[in-house]
Amino acid sequence: MTGRGVMLAGKAIAVVSFLFMLHSGYSAREYLLYSKSIGRQNLSLPIEIVLECLVALAVMTVALVVGVGELKPISYEAEMKRYSIDGMYSRPSFQVFNHRGRFLRPVKNVL
Repeated sequence: MTGRGVMLAGKAIAVVSFLFMLHSGYSAREYLLYSKSIGRQNLSLPIEIVLECLVALAVMTVALVVGVGELKPISYEAEMKRYSIDGMYSRPSFQVFNHRGRFLRPVKNVL
């Protein structure tokens, strides 16, 4: 499989495992509501629901790690390779055009 196919498969497996996690949550809620309605005091979940949730969590974790793709480098050198020296020292956010210079030499109105 190519890199893109592995990423797509990882994301698909993550979605399916998320649906299994939702199903285990719904099953746990239904089981607890049923237990309360028949008056049971012990409200521990069955092992099937717990295992379904844990297996879905493990599969989702592996699928997300596989499906994330190639990571980008975070070193300073890798970041600076993208910029030229002109781009590094040009900071338009520090260029202020509305400053006190207009009061030093007022502009004459020409009509």
